[in-house]
Amino acid sequence: MKSPGRTLQSRIVWTTTVVTALAMAAMIGTVMLILQALNMNNVEQRLTDQASAISTTIVVADGSITASETPNDSIDDTTWIYDANGGLVEGPKAGPKVTQVVESLSQSTKHRRVEKDERVFLAIPVRDDGATQAVVVVEASLEPYESTRNAVFLGLVGLGAVVTAGSAAVAAWTVRRTLAPVESMATRAEDWSEHDLDARFDATGTDDEFARLGRTLNVLLDRVAGALRNEQQLTAELAHELRTPLTAIRGEAELTRMAGLPPEVDERLGRVIDLVDRMSATIASLLAIARGEHRTDARTTAAELVASATKHAPARDNVEISFLDLGDHDVPAPLELAARALSPVVENAVRHARSTVTISVAVTERTIDVLVSDDGDGITAADPDSLFQSGTRGPDSTGAGLGLALARRVARTLGGDVRVTSTGAPTTFALTLPRF
Repeated sequence: MKSPGRTLQSRIVWTTTVVTALAMAAMIGTVMLILQALNMNNVEQRLTDQASAISTTIVVADGSITASETPNDSIDDTTWIYDANGGLVEGPKAGPKVTQVVESLSQSTKHRRVEKDERVFLAIPVRDDGATQAVVVVEASLEPYESTRNAVFLGLVGLGAVVTAGSAAVAAWTVRRTLAPVESMATRAEDWSEHDLDARFDATGTDDEFARLGRTLNVLLDRVAGALRNEQQLTAELAHELRTPLTAIRGEAELTRMAGLPPEVDERLGRVIDLVDRMSATIASLLAIARGEHRTDARTTAAELVASATKHAPARDNVEISFLDLGDHDVPAPLELAARALSPVVENAVRHARSTVTISVAVTERTIDVLVSDDGDGITAADPDSLFQSGTRGPDSTGAGLGLALARRVARTLGGDVRVTSTGAPTTFALTLPRF
């Protein structure tokens, strides 16, 4: 059995949620990349301006290098000045990691940029007459920029979550309101199919999708109602045509039995009368199903149902029918219809069994299952459900292939079903009927 899929409403809401989430993720990623590029550009611009300002204060005289103070005190704890040989002229004390990076840049002959441990270092050589006289190394921490970036990221994630949740809520509200008429139409059509075949959807006077759907369903309901009426009429006519000769056959058989025939002939005529009565009951049941006139308040028991279904089961040499745990469970269905649903299943089991047919009853909270098992060769069909199609029969069958199909149809009329629960060892069919 296939599990039911998600509703259209849930699929639309989930699709909207996923698409919105992906769009927000793409937006957040793009914003963070742009912010990262802007931050790095700002850091480099700041370091370049700082190093350039320091370079203008450097004075080289008589082989010595001095740096005069600038009005804005540009020489601070993030600036180092080295001579051409890599000797420190001026600069703050720093930790070993920072000092190692700064010293590696002390003899740079061109602009060099190094990023390490969330810090950016920039070295700019100071030239005079084409020769490098000094090297200015400046440094900036990326921590403030990282803090800003993290704050922006968290804010964007929160905004994305709010936007995604909001879009899902709006989509659910919109889809629910949009599909409400469709759900209402489906509910009404289902109710009409059971109680009022002449009811139709009202014309709305518009030409939108729902109006066109209503008109289409009205046409479909007209066709369904016509088909059901034709089926009822055909069934009634067939029942009438069959009942007349059956009545005549029964009458002739009874009159013949009154002539004082030998016991074996009398017994055969008795079986003919039983078969005629059985066929008459079948015709009456099918006619009641077609007209929807079967009694919904009639009840029987599991034991009575099994007894009625096995009463006319075909006898086979060396094949025995056994019963397990039938109990006295109540079955809320007319005995003649329930037996009509079970009889083909029992007959099928007797026909294919090697030696034993076992009938048992299983009860659940909502259903009662009559299980019919046989020790035959099993079902070889790839799809066991195909056995319930009209005209399906085995290669050695002499029937018309209507028994199991009719059994399922009658069972479903009673609110139940007939299905295969085991294809072999043993082969098991189950008649399921509702308990309430």
